Amino acid sequence: MLARTVLGSVELDPARAVLPHEHLVIDYNQKEGRASPPLKETEDACVEALQELPSLGIQAIVDCTPPGYGRDLAFLRQVSSRSGVHIIASTGTFCEQWSPQPSWAQKASVQELVDAFTAEIDRGCGVIKVATSHGTASDNEIKALKAAALTHRGTGVPIVSHTTGSLGLEQVLMYEELGVELSKVLISHVCADEEPIDYALAIARRGAYVGLDRIGHASHPDKHWISIIQRFLDEGLENKVLLSHDSVQTFAGPDAIAGHTFRNIRHLPTTFHKNATCAGITENTLRQLTVHNPLRWLEPNRVS
Repeated sequence: MLARTVLGSVELDPARAVLPHEHLVIDYNQKEGRASPPLKETEDACVEALQELPSLGIQAIVDCTPPGYGRDLAFLRQVSSRSGVHIIASTGTFCEQWSPQPSWAQKASVQELVDAFTAEIDRGCGVIKVATSHGTASDNEIKALKAAALTHRGTGVPIVSHTTGSLGLEQVLMYEELGVELSKVLISHVCADEEPIDYALAIARRGAYVGLDRIGHASHPDKHWISIIQRFLDEGLENKVLLSHDSVQTFAGPDAIAGHTFRNIRHLPTTFHKNATCAGITENTLRQLTVHNPLRWLEPNRVS
């Protein structure tokens, strides 16, 4: 399948894995125009973090940092070129739980956001990132979700939708009402807090992908994620699960987030893979979760 990456459209290998929710650099200073381009040592550190991934079977990552939060397309191009890992960049914006959205996103109408997101896709972004806060969605967040839906319908580009302990099902219902093909929606950070497994299953049954994408974080051991995968297998819903770390190599932002960041982007194909197979998850299942499912999600659908 062809994928939009920071180095241009590329044909992804149907037999190699994708990490669908990672970050290289997050810098909230960019919202106020106070972020400098990443330093050479930051680039070197990111290259070092990624360069082992191809030998571990991983061909690409989705960098889910939207504009205004430290994303730098030129930087991502350099890291991709040097590391040999395809990087799929995100347009969109983020939630307001810890900090207001960038002023340009707050001031924009839905259509102006659609125009901005579409222009960024034309520049090489391959996913649309939007988000809601814990237990509620601000007016700006709802506006962004609507813009993501319209942008998806016009471009076919998939959506990655951040949650904070809740509202994943509400997001899915909104996307459905707005005419989004739910097989192109990834609801992120599901069961990363204390959400019940039935919440995750309900999202999958509606047709969206469930992101078990905080693997490796101290908040939950690997056995937490393995037990969820086993339940999805029991329900015949393993085709709706994506695995990732939500790792970040360099972070500058609110303290409430900084204390929960995680850097080891090699945990999933190494330690987690070993723990999962020891618990009875088969290699075929792991290939489905890390190869086939993310490739299906990423493949642009028809444009309405």
